[in-house]
Amino acid sequence: MKKYITKSLLGVCLASSFTACDLDVVPPSSIATETFWQTEDDVWYAMNSLYNTLPGSEMYDEKSTDNLHTRKSWEGDAYLLQIDAVSPADYPYGYDFSVVRECNTVLANVDKASVSEELKERVKAETRFFRALSYLDLTCKFGKVPIIEEVLDFDAPNVERDDVESVHAFILKELQDAADVLPASYAGGKKLQEKSRITRYAALALRARAALYFGNYAEAEKSAEQIITEGKFELFKLTGDLTEAQKKEAEEMKKYIDESELAAAGITMDQFVRGLFSYETLWHVENASPDNPEYILTREYAAKPGFGDWGRYQYMLVEQLAGSNKGYSSYEPTQGIVDAYWDITGKKVPDVIDPMERGRLYYDFYSKYGIKDLKAGSQEYFDKIAGLDVRDIPYMKEFRNRDSRLYASILFPLKGWHEPAVVNGTFYYRFMYQSEYTGGNESTTGYTLRKFVCLSPYNQTLNSADYPVIRYAEVLLTYAEAHIQTTGWDSKVTEVLDKLRDRCGMPHVPASLGKEEALEFVRNERRIELFGEGHRFEDIRRYGNDYASKQMNVKLYSVGVSKQAGTESGEYAGTVNDYIMDRKWSKRLMLMPIPQYAIDSNPLLRNDQNEGY
Repeated sequence: MKKYITKSLLGVCLASSFTACDLDVVPPSSIATETFWQTEDDVWYAMNSLYNTLPGSEMYDEKSTDNLHTRKSWEGDAYLLQIDAVSPADYPYGYDFSVVRECNTVLANVDKASVSEELKERVKAETRFFRALSYLDLTCKFGKVPIIEEVLDFDAPNVERDDVESVHAFILKELQDAADVLPASYAGGKKLQEKSRITRYAALALRARAALYFGNYAEAEKSAEQIITEGKFELFKLTGDLTEAQKKEAEEMKKYIDESELAAAGITMDQFVRGLFSYETLWHVENASPDNPEYILTREYAAKPGFGDWGRYQYMLVEQLAGSNKGYSSYEPTQGIVDAYWDITGKKVPDVIDPMERGRLYYDFYSKYGIKDLKAGSQEYFDKIAGLDVRDIPYMKEFRNRDSRLYASILFPLKGWHEPAVVNGTFYYRFMYQSEYTGGNESTTGYTLRKFVCLSPYNQTLNSADYPVIRYAEVLLTYAEAHIQTTGWDSKVTEVLDKLRDRCGMPHVPASLGKEEALEFVRNERRIELFGEGHRFEDIRRYGNDYASKQMNVKLYSVGVSKQAGTESGEYAGTVNDYIMDRKWSKRLMLMPIPQYAIDSNPLLRNDQNEGY
């Protein structure tokens, strides 16, 4: 590639003119590079464009991990990665420096604007945050990348990639310098005082994340500890009375949780249920805002007719929901993530069940109770499931007495969802064999998302909830892992992890663990707490190739196994209805390939492709 990005300043200004809020409408024809960068509004336009690059969802990368599976062509190249079929020809996967160029444009021009020196310095610090965020994504995916700190001409000479160590040092310095300038909070209001702007804490939190990803545990611990000790943030907890929908779910949970086992672990049923809803409603519209004490950095959405958050939500279960609530399961949780959730003790995960045994148990239930004769989503089906006691069904054993975050994050067969905004009443999820599909939008794994699912009807208004780009829970997990690496498992680790457990209504973590056991424990806790939030792609790589190979070299099955055609013996075997795919992993997937178009543009990259491509 050439050492420049093709997005011009004029393009930045035009994009910003359509997204800026509370500004006079500026006709695009009147915007010119020569006359821009004069007023505060000009600065606002440019910064609006940068804020528009904040992620509104991190599901894309997660679909390329052991947490989620996708089979839809419109979901990008995730499927190719799952089978180790990526290539430089068809896998750009984020090799994009346009945000870097936008940032460099702001840094090169903001001094020209008629604004205070204090504001200029703050805008520069915010911009350096965005540049560091972009470089973090680039280096995590591609390793070496060129460090570009100026606006380059379109005929600038080709350059080599900078080494990984230099890129890492650059990112950490950018974020520390930004944190030294940025305020701890904003008063709110129009233009450059919006509450959701980049703060000192956002810069420190991203620095902690980056240092953890880089294996620089001392710096990760240091940045995370600064946020923790200053005490500005806390985990969100539900207060007040439960809603009617939550009360229905609390009643249903009595079928899933043995109160005696919960009591033995030191938790009441009320704590458990409130923990479930504290975790779930963290993302719901009424709690999703910069005022949430857990949101360190928020991407805000402006609700207006015809506008919605396409990027954030999975619209689910087309065949099973009627009318305007329809949606799709174009990516779905895997058995691996379901297996990762702790049991009710919060200290171990249940034994993994053989997929053929799971399928046999499901088929037994499916046949015994006449479920196969009932249409999914019908009132007859709902009435049937509501009258069953899952304690009497062998198939349901693995879903009983589990971590509250499982029930808040993933819908599994027979589990009820009582949220009226979703289904205008109670909905019971059902896995559908492929032979039952009508539109191809059902889950093939047998699981579908509940976490992050839009509660608004599936229509053109969609959903306008704010999205937490960085939340305090991640900082606590970063501190715990980094401290284990630098010092070991001690009271400082248990104190921060127990905050997470208290929030979700689960027992406290073990009092003592050896270092390797502790790392394994916190990695699993991190996987559960941050499921679907985009960290898993980098996590499985930084844990090492052996770990990644173990997690990704897995055959995927659905929860169901059909009776083998032509047999009368009652035996069961896998068929096309239950086998999904062979996932494959090779060491080359530790990094993504440099795209062929970049190599064709820049001869200096021809002998510098990432290993294995």
